[in-house]
Amino acid sequence: MQKSSLPNILQLALQQHASAADIDNDEELKTILTKLSELGQKVEDVKLKAKNNRQLKN
Repeated sequence: MQKSSLPNILQLALQQHASAADIDNDEELKTILTKLSELGQKVEDVKLKAKNNRQLKN
């Protein structure tokens, strides 16, 4: 099982609220979702680097 990063969890929560019409699916939401997606990718990159560094040390 793969753990989800906080940006991914927040992105999913916002998407669910938008689909349930709890919040407006407007330009501001789209900007936030884009930034969370970019942040999520950066988190995954750091995780991969850390994993590679651990493997090199062993």
